[in-house]
Order: sequence, then C-alpha cells, then structure tokens
Amino acid sequence: MKVYKDNRGNHDLEVQIESLQLRVRDLEQINETHQHLNGDLRVQIQKLESESIKDKNLLQGYKKVIEELTNKLRRRSES
Repeated sequence: MKVYKDNRGNHDLEVQIESLQLRVRDLEQINETHQHLNGDLRVQIQKLESESIKDKNLLQGYKKVIEELTNKLRRRSES
C-alpha cells in the first residue's frame, strides 16, 4: 500500500480504491487456485468412477464363476 504525505484517514477514496484493488488481486489468486484444485478433483473422480466400474464388472464375473462352480458341485453330488 502506498504511503501518502497528507494522510486523509480511512475515508480517503484513493486509499479505499488501492485497498480494494489488493483485495481483488487476492480473490483472483484464490479463484485461480480453486479452479486448479477443482480440475484435479474432477480428474480424480473420473479415475475412481472408472475403477469402480472395473471392480463392479470383475465382481460380477467372479459371481458368475462361483455360481457355475456351485451348480457343477450340486450336479456331481446329485449323481
């Protein structure tokens, strides 16, 4: 913040404008960081969704194999 020779106090419009400009710069940096983090989170969510679908398909495959083996064992025990 600039130092003025004739300090007019908190109601000096130049001081208020400069203060608001600094605040806007801070908020823009926060927004940019937020956008990057949001993008990273979206990528992570997509990866997790993909892994979840793979795991679900794998689980269904295991379930089918177990059911087939169970049916074979039942047929053998009935014979």
